[in-house]
Amino acid sequence: MNIYGKDKSIMFFKSFITTLNSNYNAFNDSGFDNVDPNIVKYFRTEYGKDWKVALQHHLYKKSVNGKKAA
Repeated sequence: MNIYGKDKSIMFFKSFITTLNSNYNAFNDSGFDNVDPNIVKYFRTEYGKDWKVALQHHLYKKSVNGKKAA
């Protein structure tokens, strides 16, 4: 492998790590650490840029209904 092949491999690896970090931060920086990642994905897909508000509303309704039953 020549030097150009190594540079491409390093660039790919850095790009891959950057993508993983951005996806990780999208889930963990939003304050939804204890929420199932599949629910977060669903809300991101269904509600687009307003997914955080919709998910917060959903979690609030769920907690209110849980308190009524108790």
